[in-house]
Amino acid sequence: MDLRFESLSPEQAAVSNAKIIITTQDEAQIVNRKDVLLDSEVGKYPVLLKAKMLRKVMGFQHDDQLTIGVDPGDRIGISIIYLHDELDSFVETTPLSAFQLISTLLSEINSQRKIVRIGDGNMAITRQIASLIKGRFNDLVHIEIVDEHGTSLPKCIDANRRGVRDRSSARAIALRGGRSFDQFRGHTRI
Repeated sequence: MDLRFESLSPEQAAVSNAKIIITTQDEAQIVNRKDVLLDSEVGKYPVLLKAKMLRKVMGFQHDDQLTIGVDPGDRIGISIIYLHDELDSFVETTPLSAFQLISTLLSEINSQRKIVRIGDGNMAITRQIASLIKGRFNDLVHIEIVDEHGTSLPKCIDANRRGVRDRSSARAIALRGGRSFDQFRGHTRI
């Protein structure tokens, strides 16, 4: 996860001044502290553990917000911004796989305000993802449709190696305000 860490025995961890301790279920009993996270929490998406760690370090924030930016297209870029930090970015290949990832992030990351911003570059995919999210989360998540103009890196940069352009566009979309999806749900055009 690109984080600095120090390896300690369970006994050392129990008396250390570390803000977060990651250990096994068995060793958690030896450490016996409230700030323990289990290594089994890493699971399929390490970004979820990273969000929990950030939450423990930052504590309660008055502007506690999770923002997910989505760049729809042949490759769907997804950027996760939580407590003002980009936690990670992904590239998915289908609207359904993008929805499943976004759904997991929205369900598992603890935040008072959750926003999904989806670019308007491919309106069929935009509507599909937005409708799936709205159907699952209703008013628990605010969905915005964002004007994508100017969010893409020039085509010559990195030749989209491993989705770099898609991820970068998703980040730009996440940081740009849009129009509420609710305003346009019944209309044929957004």
